[in-house]
Amino acid sequence: MATLMTRRRFTVAEFERMAAAGILSEDDRVELIDGEVVTLAPIGRRHAACVDCLTQSFLWRLGEVVSIRVQGPIQLEEHSEPRRT
Repeated sequence: MATLMTRRRFTVAEFERMAAAGILSEDDRVELIDGEVVTLAPIGRRHAACVDCLTQSFLWRLGEVVSIRVQGPIQLEEHSEPRRT
C-alpha cells in the first residue's frame, strides 16, 4: 500500500523560532523560500566580485538617497525570507 506524503510549508515566524530554539544555528547557511528551508550554496569568487561591484555602484549613485543592504535577510511574504547568513 502506498503512503501519500504531504509537505508542510513553514512561515517566517516558525523559521525564526527554529533559529531561536537552536534547530538552526548561526552557522547554518539556509533561507526560507516558499515555505521550504533551503541550503545555500557556498559563495564563490565571481559571486563575491559581482556583489562588491554592484554595491559600490549603488553606493556611488544612490548612497545619500536610499539605504543599501547587502545580502541581509529580508521578509518578502509570510512564507519567504531569503537571507545570507
